[in-house]
Amino acid sequence: MKVFLVSFFLFLSVGLFAQSTSKVVDTDDITVALYPNPASEFLNVTIKGGLTKGSIKIFSALGTEIYADELDNFKKIDLSDFKNNVYLVNIYSNEVLVQTTRFVVRH
Repeated sequence: MKVFLVSFFLFLSVGLFAQSTSKVVDTDDITVALYPNPASEFLNVTIKGGLTKGSIKIFSALGTEIYADELDNFKKIDLSDFKNNVYLVNIYSNEVLVQTTRFVVRH
């Protein structure tokens, strides 16, 4: 019985973590700046580097998507509808996640 359980666990582990993708993004060329942090009224997002077809998604600390939009070199996001909390920001290039960071909203 122990051998079966170990084999089943290894099968699940390999299946869950073995993902392949054909998309490659050089994240060393991309620099993301979020300011001010903590923010109260607006969040400025500045992107420098090789970002093409960028997008941004903001998630609550519980993982709920709060905001999504296309992204150029600069984006000013209105935070008037955001509650005081910690948020996660995902930056994508050609639909591939290139960076995750966080910021705080404090009104």
